[in-house]
Amino acid sequence: FFEARMGAQVRERRLLEHDLRMAVDRGELELVYQPQTGGEAGAVVGFEALLRWNHPSRGSISPSVFIPIAEESGAILQVGEWVLREACREAARWRRPLSIAVNVSAVQIHAPNFLDLLVAILRETGLAPSRLEIEITETALIRDPSRALTVLRGVKELGVHIAMDDFGTGYSS
Repeated sequence: FFEARMGAQVRERRLLEHDLRMAVDRGELELVYQPQTGGEAGAVVGFEALLRWNHPSRGSISPSVFIPIAEESGAILQVGEWVLREACREAARWRRPLSIAVNVSAVQIHAPNFLDLLVAILRETGLAPSRLEIEITETALIRDPSRALTVLRGVKELGVHIAMDDFGTGYSS
């Protein structure tokens, strides 16, 4: 049965989707960098780029709210490209050649131009492929395993590292 609350949720989701599509152009998105440590000494070996959205009227919106909307609406392609480009651009400026990890959505992996986009961003930013690590979830492998493997092999051939993110929390749980 329809409840008024359901209509409000749908409207709210559509408004967020609309605003998210303009967030890149408006400069509302930002990356924060979480250190990654390694070895016994706990030295910083790299950073993971984490996306944040500072909405002009709603304030900070959690990635757990806006990422699913972006993936379902297709806006993740524009947002994900911005994240990848900005993270690579920033990492290329670091004095120390530390690695940068970037989460890549299953929607991005399955996009027909993902490899071309990745090559273009690496060239444009000057970041060495060996310094980039893309993090994927098992969802990227489930939807179309042969397509995902083809893309991931191409990523690997570029010299970019691949990591499984949140392994064991989805299908493999």
